[in-house]
Amino acid sequence: MRMIGVVLLLCLPSLACAQQTEGQYDVRALGAKVGDLALSGVVKGSRYSVASRFETTGLVNALSGVWFQLKSNGRVQGDTFQPRNYIEEMDTGRRQSKERLTYSGGIARRDGPGSGRNSKHAVTDAEQKGALDPLSALFVVMRDQPAQGLCNLTQRIFDGKRLTELAMTRRTEAGPLITCHGIFRRVGGYSPEDLKRKRNFEFTVTYAPAGELMRLVEVRSDTLFGPATIIRR
Repeated sequence: MRMIGVVLLLCLPSLACAQQTEGQYDVRALGAKVGDLALSGVVKGSRYSVASRFETTGLVNALSGVWFQLKSNGRVQGDTFQPRNYIEEMDTGRRQSKERLTYSGGIARRDGPGSGRNSKHAVTDAEQKGALDPLSALFVVMRDQPAQGLCNLTQRIFDGKRLTELAMTRRTEAGPLITCHGIFRRVGGYSPEDLKRKRNFEFTVTYAPAGELMRLVEVRSDTLFGPATIIRR
């Protein structure tokens, strides 16, 4: 799920060229702001690292405060991300959790308690091989990138339990803006009841020029609870 940024032409041979993305976003649902999202990532040479944090705000926070922070790192080659480590920390107000995925040969392994495969709906190694962790997948979509690579993306995502697939299916342009249209699919790790409730979620991602690259300014997505929007500040 990734289109690598252009190499800066003026980088000196003795320096390591790096492309960095920083963003602060409002998350809105049901007509109101429900949270703040921050993302910071860098691609330097053949390696990348990214961190993100979300926390609820306003009435949602007062009723049920939730926050999570994610970190991921790995290698990048051509147009391909290869995660090495993924860490997820979460506090729902009722419980706290921390999970970690480590990768070998494109296959993720969960560390810590509950890392075994006890579910009858468990995803196999063959099914999840080559999938990105959730944060790496988010970074591929949300980072600054060249216009020519936008909207050409099909990528599976594995969070240690569930397997999904993101597919951008078409591209539209309105003046300087480029919008990618796509489908987010539940693939594995879900019960038949979950899949019957909803399997596919439509979304759009809109980018605006930022110097020589394009920068994400808005995401609109269907969810189990209705439409949701992420807007760059």
